[in-house]
Amino acid sequence: MFVLNRPGFNLIPENQYSFSGGLEGDSHLAISKPAFSPPGNPDAAQILISGDTDDGHFEFTGLPNKRGYLGKLQSKPFRANDLMDAARKCYRALASSLSKWSAELDIPLHVFQVESKEVRTGNTEMSIVTAFREAPLSTRSAAQLGKEFRGYASLYREALSSAAVYQFLCFFKIIEAITARRKRLERQAAREGKPFSRPDEVVPKTPEQFIPWLLALFHVQREWDEMSLESIFQLEARGEQCTDLIATVLKPLRDKIGHALGLLQGEELTLSADELLHTEEVNKWLPLTKCIVRRMLKNEFASDFLPYLKEDGTVTE
Repeated sequence: MFVLNRPGFNLIPENQYSFSGGLEGDSHLAISKPAFSPPGNPDAAQILISGDTDDGHFEFTGLPNKRGYLGKLQSKPFRANDLMDAARKCYRALASSLSKWSAELDIPLHVFQVESKEVRTGNTEMSIVTAFREAPLSTRSAAQLGKEFRGYASLYREALSSAAVYQFLCFFKIIEAITARRKRLERQAAREGKPFSRPDEVVPKTPEQFIPWLLALFHVQREWDEMSLESIFQLEARGEQCTDLIATVLKPLRDKIGHALGLLQGEELTLSADELLHTEEVNKWLPLTKCIVRRMLKNEFASDFLPYLKEDGTVTE
């Protein structure tokens, strides 16, 4: 079951979650009364969609909300290895239709939530997007931000206003730019015969190190449950140098997305972004990527970014 929503409009209040049965769904696509009376079938109460991929043939029923706009899309049962595999196969089969309608009709068609159910056992899994928590205005009251830092801060804000894939691209651009800045400053220091260094940037290795590491990066919203910590500190990243992770994990992922979107060297679009945006990988690495960005910003712009937050997590007046 794919539940749609209009971008910018939540179906339920922030920090509340519901299975699809408690959600009506919404979109800009009118499919039935009272919003639209299809010619030749004015009383139609649903739409039928079929899609063929390398995984097989899939059929979907599109259901309207009370106002007649497409709210949900439900697939007929099919074989899959597990619930995640089912969601992946189903999305590939459906995404092309959504993209075609979006392009032709010039409307967004945004998937708010995906719910997968195993027919044999009744086990159900749903995807959720965690809302941002509210924060008090607890920051330096007066600050003269450096011109260079302002560019990084604007890109960080742009990231938080974007969908996951583009959020990742914005964060990686910050990482890339800071890396280039350090190389420039290192060359300049070498010409002048001066030393140049930055603090080590290493992902914590053991669970008891996780929260102290985060306390130096976040001075509000400082409560992390076990699920949050597990989502940030992926097993294969623990104890690794950030530079190694950037080179071996984050950059290859950025390149995959770039190929899918045709962003690299002005190349043509040869593959479908519906299939190749690597959403699962992005969702896996996005929380840690954000933390790496904050670590690098703090080390690079000590007088501009969190100058009042000490490494032990205490805040100066």
